[in-house]
Amino acid sequence: MRNVVDIKKVDVSQIRDLRYKVLWPHLDGPDACQIPPDVEKTTFHMAALFDNKVVGTATLIVDINPRFEEKNQYRLRAMATDPEMRGYGVGADLVSKAIEELKKMNVKLLWCDARLIATGFYEKQDFKIKGQVYQVPKIGPHKLMYKAL
Repeated sequence: MRNVVDIKKVDVSQIRDLRYKVLWPHLDGPDACQIPPDVEKTTFHMAALFDNKVVGTATLIVDINPRFEEKNQYRLRAMATDPEMRGYGVGADLVSKAIEELKKMNVKLLWCDARLIATGFYEKQDFKIKGQVYQVPKIGPHKLMYKAL
């Protein structure tokens, strides 16, 4: 099934349902699944589409983490793959396409707060771990991960 998804930039309204389903089911519905940077001009949203249905998503935002020296950084947030599509490379394809876009913008570092259960996925995408495990309220344990571009 690999490479049967279409990955493209989309409006945030197209990815809220998947965010709610996979990432934030504790919120009051898809409309509550928006983060403040969603509307910034520098933010962009990627979606993986299969049969015109959003099956994967990632949001890329300008967010300078002082733990890194690079000046031109982006943060990967709200990354999710529909559970029925896991194992087919959807997430890897999303990260790859997002990195292509970031390189065009001369971004030097991509970082994320990775859920502990997802660190293996990010390591397969050549992300490195920085620091110790920390808790995100209502969501669970995370690690800071990054990739030099």
